[in-house]
Amino acid sequence: MRTLTIISGAALLALAAAASAQPPAGPDGPRGPRPDRNADVTRQQVIERTDRMFERLDANRDGRFTPEEARARREQRRERMAERMFDRLDLDRNGSITREEMAQARTRHHAGRGEGGRGARGPGMRHRRMGMRHGGPGGPGMRGMRGGRGAALFGEQGFVTREQWRERALARFDRVDADRDGTVTAAERRAAREQRRERMRERRPSQG
Repeated sequence: MRTLTIISGAALLALAAAASAQPPAGPDGPRGPRPDRNADVTRQQVIERTDRMFERLDANRDGRFTPEEARARREQRRERMAERMFDRLDLDRNGSITREEMAQARTRHHAGRGEGGRGARGPGMRHRRMGMRHGGPGGPGMRGMRGGRGAALFGEQGFVTREQWRERALARFDRVDADRDGTVTAAERRAAREQRRERMRERRPSQG
């Protein structure tokens, strides 16, 4: 039985789709219980979540989140993902991945696609992208850290402070909080998503 040597995280990530077809261990994620995405969210909760997120991003605790910290965080996430993918594929826990283990992973992947219709990208993926992410509705997350989006996130000063991070999350919260009662409901989130879709449709060039 020939053993395959995995030499980089990139090689493992290429196998992520097959490995991720395995069912999750339970309802809780790596950071504890997953929040109810239909639950109401208050302004104070957004402040608390955004501050916790900033603490994780501000690695050197100087009150500033920089592009260098963003790149280091992305690299750490890639490494952790590669380790998780390796552990899922290495069924006998011997530190290597065999052709048989890869074949089993592909079989699980195809079985998952047949049962769920979407494989690893379940129906909740879209809602997670558009939900109360990293502190608030469409809050400042890791999405805005590359290319032109990165420049918009860090600005000319080249960093983001805790206060700026919080202000951006609260500005997004206030846009979704239609009745200005300090609480965003599931209905308000749905209305905000529909408004975004409508704006996107209006920006598309007309066909014909």
